[in-house]
Amino acid sequence: YVYDMDSSLAQQLTEKWRLLKPLRAVLQRIEGLAVKSSAAVVPVCDALAAIADSHGSPDTQILRDISLLELDEAGDKIQVCLRDEIGAAANDLLIAYIGNLEIYQGIDLLIESFQRAAELHPASRLVIIGGIERHIIRFREKAAALGIAEKVHFLGPRPVKTLRDYLMQADILASPRIVGNNTPMKIYSYLHSGKAIAATELPTHTQVLNPRVACLAAPTPGSFSQALLALLNSPELRAELGAAART
Repeated sequence: YVYDMDSSLAQQLTEKWRLLKPLRAVLQRIEGLAVKSSAAVVPVCDALAAIADSHGSPDTQILRDISLLELDEAGDKIQVCLRDEIGAAANDLLIAYIGNLEIYQGIDLLIESFQRAAELHPASRLVIIGGIERHIIRFREKAAALGIAEKVHFLGPRPVKTLRDYLMQADILASPRIVGNNTPMKIYSYLHSGKAIAATELPTHTQVLNPRVACLAAPTPGSFSQALLALLNSPELRAELGAAART
């Protein structure tokens, strides 16, 4: 069999459920047995390749994720109007996040950072696309508690075919992931869209992103809010990073 390695299961389990942390060594040995006994391992990034090799992978072949945006769609008409959907004004700047709302994605960090940034840049909105209902309810309540409910919009899951429309209408794309070492698949579509990216400066991102193509920040509300503000306040920086990201 070929081991398709999108993440380290031992790491993911112990990061999601803290009660399993004492079992991490056991889980790593189990993961290592599956890796070592395979014909080959196909990780999606360098960090996972290093884990596979440390487990004794017989043959490691990295198969990186790709953008889900089609190159020949660049001139196609937008099918959904994001500003109409959320009632945004023409001068509002839109920060968008697309993905699930699990704890490791850093949605708490994103909302707290946005609250700080919105105080200094009122003409901004945060759009969160994806997530299951109970997660959406939890984060909607958080936004309300922070007094920014009218500025944070939870759209829920959307079809992949509309991904381009939403990305192309955002001014800033956010990836606030706080744990893990596998590169989020969304990053490749983010880059391809040519929009400015704000991301946490952690290995999960820095395997692909660098300061030339993204605004990187520590995974704290103070630092991440400063990254958002830097992009909100400078159309030149947004254009420069977006163009470099697309290239």
